[in-house]
Amino acid sequence: MEGWSQWAGSPPGSTVVVALSGGLDSCVLLHLLRFSLPDLGLSVMAAHFDHRMRRDSGADARWVRGLAGAWRVPLMIGEADRPVRNETEARRLRYTFLERVRAEEEASLVLTAHHAEDQIETVLFRVLRGTGVRGLAGIPARREPGVARPLLREPREELAAYARRHRIPSRLDPTNEDLGYARNRIRGELLPRITEIHPGARESLLRLSRNARRTSRALDALLAPVLQRLRADRGDGFCTFRREDFLDLPETVQGEALRALARGSGPPLGEAGTAAALEFIRTGRSGRVVHLTRTLSLEREFDLLHLSWGGPRGSTRREAAVPVGQVPLLREAPSGPGATEIDFGGRHLLIEWSVGRSSESGEWGGVGPSPAMGCRIGLDGLPFPLSLRAPRPGDRIRGPGGGRKLKKVFGELRVPAPDRGITPLLVDGKDRILWVPGHYRSALAPAPPAAEGPALFLKMGEEVE
Repeated sequence: MEGWSQWAGSPPGSTVVVALSGGLDSCVLLHLLRFSLPDLGLSVMAAHFDHRMRRDSGADARWVRGLAGAWRVPLMIGEADRPVRNETEARRLRYTFLERVRAEEEASLVLTAHHAEDQIETVLFRVLRGTGVRGLAGIPARREPGVARPLLREPREELAAYARRHRIPSRLDPTNEDLGYARNRIRGELLPRITEIHPGARESLLRLSRNARRTSRALDALLAPVLQRLRADRGDGFCTFRREDFLDLPETVQGEALRALARGSGPPLGEAGTAAALEFIRTGRSGRVVHLTRTLSLEREFDLLHLSWGGPRGSTRREAAVPVGQVPLLREAPSGPGATEIDFGGRHLLIEWSVGRSSESGEWGGVGPSPAMGCRIGLDGLPFPLSLRAPRPGDRIRGPGGGRKLKKVFGELRVPAPDRGITPLLVDGKDRILWVPGHYRSALAPAPPAAEGPALFLKMGEEVE
């Protein structure tokens, strides 16, 4: 770790905020800055965010407060208003909090403790998802407006060795050992197997990341004059360009140009969203709006195209959701655990499943009782295949008291109208709605504990690059 001492991320005399979870990596980063690298001349403080995803998460905050007090490091603690539903929401709330601390403390940077193993796992995870070149670049060393990751090239073994030498305490997050999470299975099962086949796999994945980053930079340089030709007008939350200028671009360039215009609007524009946007640009009528992701929409106004993030520019416009058909999920009952990635309405969904009995300990696989996290479906008599589809007029879902209109359920749950058309529904072979992920379970997919018998356990989350 000698080379890291030459890192010049912030000028001497400036303040940096260390994102302190209490885990070994963040504790090592804080110790490095507080005790081992005084020549950097930085004023160091820490920030901890409690996502409330575990019942005992408050104990982490108390432990971190004690560590910061013992090391005489100023600490800011934030907390989610309610238990966070998934990793995507947790990440968004955490970075919002960290940026607020950075601004309030007039700090130059927020520092996170991502290391080389995190990079390897991220690249492999994205390979399995079929990501593009930019996704293969992995975790960036810098993230706007003010996040840096100074340990990104350091092997975790080096951090662990440093912690042992300096007797640095840390907290163990039990969710890191839960194999119900795809990233944990990559870390604990897939990577060791890959390394057995090819001992240099870890370094190869890091090299893939570096090569993809260089390719992305070259692509940006080649796209710069293309974007200038579009004469796009950018503002806070929108980008406007001429349809005719866009259609004059070579078809092979249009997708990359569109993704470049949308960059920074939230989750990246994936394959399905890009295809829907290009079709809309070619055939969509003036006055129409298409929703590409939860936060990104595209509107045509005569020969002008308006990309807007945070919702369409006009609430009175007629809206057209991203076309979504029936997406197969499981054609037959699985014999064991598995996972898949699905593009649905411009969203990247990770679906994981396991099979067992509700009475068996641990078979819930970390899904939890919340409909936002997962559901249980009895396998006895369940008609396959299982599919995902968008809501349709007249849809009904079985509740505790019988059938209910899905539209009424959406209203009671305050699901925004623009989100309803791209909300996935899990349906069985008879087109019965089993689950509305993130919102509602039907009586056909009860929370555990439930009746005895073999069951399929499903959970779903939205991933971002």
